[in-house]
Amino acid sequence: MTRNFKIVVIVVILTLLLCFFCWRVPIILKIETLSLPDGYEVVYPTKVETSDEYWFHIEGEKVIKCDMGYEAAKEYIETHNSWFKLTNISIYTYDSTAMSDLGIYHSEYDDYFQKQPDRDNYVLISYFKKWDWFPFF
Repeated sequence: MTRNFKIVVIVVILTLLLCFFCWRVPIILKIETLSLPDGYEVVYPTKVETSDEYWFHIEGEKVIKCDMGYEAAKEYIETHNSWFKLTNISIYTYDSTAMSDLGIYHSEYDDYFQKQPDRDNYVLISYFKKWDWFPFF
């Protein structure tokens, strides 16, 4: 084997390993680098998964608690982050059913959340990407 062939094989193997094991890193960084309101508290850290039902769907979620409430927190996040940072990012109340079938964190199964008097202050930051690699399906 020639030296160039060995280098190409090594680069291909390293690229495949990065794709298989490090695909979550850009999504985690996207959620973690959002500009969030002062005084927020992380309730549940960022988690990234592929969908159980649709494996071409990637989802990431983080739950925070803001004393300013959901509406003010959503407005702050949308005005203090660029459109590029907000691509594929949605902001919901934690107890909303908007992503209940695809979500990672589920408020209806969260006993801690159900006991809290200030449930309107919990904000779900959700990343959802549907990969359309096969548009003919």
